[in-house]
Amino acid sequence: MKSLFKPAEIERENYRLFIALNYLCYLGIIAHALFIPLFFKFGIPELAIVNIFSVLIWITSFSLNRAAFHSEAYALAAFEVVAHAILATFYLGWEAGFYFYFFSTVLYIFLNHKQIFRTMLIQSSLVLMTCIGLHIYTHQPDFVSKISNNLLDVLYFTNLFVNFAAFGIQGYFFRKASTENDQKMELFATTDPLTGLFNRRKMLELVENEVVRFQRNQKPFLLAIADIDHFKQFNDNYGHDCGDYVLKKASDLLKDTLRQQDVVSRWGGEEFLIMLPDTDLEGGMAAFEKLRETIANTRYEYAKKTFSITITLGISRYDGQRDIDDTVKLADEALYKGKREGRNRIETVQTTQQ
Repeated sequence: MKSLFKPAEIERENYRLFIALNYLCYLGIIAHALFIPLFFKFGIPELAIVNIFSVLIWITSFSLNRAAFHSEAYALAAFEVVAHAILATFYLGWEAGFYFYFFSTVLYIFLNHKQIFRTMLIQSSLVLMTCIGLHIYTHQPDFVSKISNNLLDVLYFTNLFVNFAAFGIQGYFFRKASTENDQKMELFATTDPLTGLFNRRKMLELVENEVVRFQRNQKPFLLAIADIDHFKQFNDNYGHDCGDYVLKKASDLLKDTLRQQDVVSRWGGEEFLIMLPDTDLEGGMAAFEKLRETIANTRYEYAKKTFSITITLGISRYDGQRDIDDTVKLADEALYKGKREGRNRIETVQTTQQ
């Protein structure tokens, strides 16, 4: 069973809802806590007691929201807002400004994406009819507020401020949550979930950006395809979990060994595409040799077994004479040449390109 006090893991699709309600609960608890002494001071103990229960309801809503019961938390918060607004308007009249909370409630209703549109429309219509009914009731000739006009003004501006704050909080944190969620979605769409490296689609985008940069400054860049040697043996001998372990460890070494401006991606299976911007062939060979040696000299341990891995790399240079597809194909040809000639080595297509 989910705890009501410890924050649960929030699903991505519910993150906006969680953030918006989380901060609204803070506002609801504080506002109603302040109303308690205010209503006692105004000589309306009934509403003071109502606000004690309101604080408890908002605390419960806060706990439900943290436990990932978002719909239940929203329903409870909306019920409290409507009930409190009805009672306060019934006792104090329209001029006290508690009808402002009906507007917030409609926003609460439509923020809950788990409800179907028809349900949201029915709920918001009921809120509207309640608001109209209270307006009619409080504008009857024989209606008399339980407090003076001066105190009504105090409540009116207090409620105006609270509702401005509520709308501001919802807008700000919903926007913040949306931005964060968009960033997570972007990360999900552009990275390989196993290794954390850029995926093929993102890598092609970055390579195309480098081509545009080359057209401005005419500085060539290198592409390399790196392949883990005898990768199938890790899966066959130790299982696919070991294969995943090898991919992750190799990915970490690729990122840690290369320069910050270099780009590494998982190209497919056990292959990686690497781009070295502003790098000539001589400098690239030195960098890739360092990378090859680092990986070959590292010991790995999995399921109490120690082993090493090696990689073979095929390198090609983009200099504007060929398009990216052909440049990648040349790197692939160089890679397979390295495989044929014994693996754990670096091959280039330098002679072919001259």
